[in-house]
Amino acid sequence: MARRPSWRAVNVHLNYTVDEAARALNVHKGTVRRWLKEDLPAITDRKPAIILGGDLIDFLKARQRTKHPCGPGEFYCLKCRTPRKPTTNLIEVASESPSSVNLCGVCPVCSILMYRRVSCRDLDAFFQAIARSSSEQPAHITDSADTCLNAHFAKKDEPDA
Repeated sequence: MARRPSWRAVNVHLNYTVDEAARALNVHKGTVRRWLKEDLPAITDRKPAIILGGDLIDFLKARQRTKHPCGPGEFYCLKCRTPRKPTTNLIEVASESPSSVNLCGVCPVCSILMYRRVSCRDLDAFFQAIARSSSEQPAHITDSADTCLNAHFAKKDEPDA
């Protein structure tokens, strides 16, 4: 079975039953029935339900994930499912080849390892982008001018009983 059905397997000029749509897309019949419950338009006043090819194509195109390409200095976090700049102090070279380098970084949000392959000619630009982003990070909490809200607690000089 296919992981992600392709809309290109559907003919816009044909009508499909649930079974025919499942065979054309190489998915289970239950998957097509679940799509019908979600929002796949179909003609359901008679049995079997008829799915128009154009509606099926539009439905599958709408379900496709949008790509999130990584910019310079970014890794793709598989847990967050979005490109993120790594924690600056925790980037290491995982392996090298003559033309590229595998880098390993830590996601600042979920703290899992992220990997990225960078060509040797783009390595300087990659680290310059990371250096630029590290200078934009907020100041440390001890450098803050705001007072601590928990400072109102005073020590009691009373002995414990």
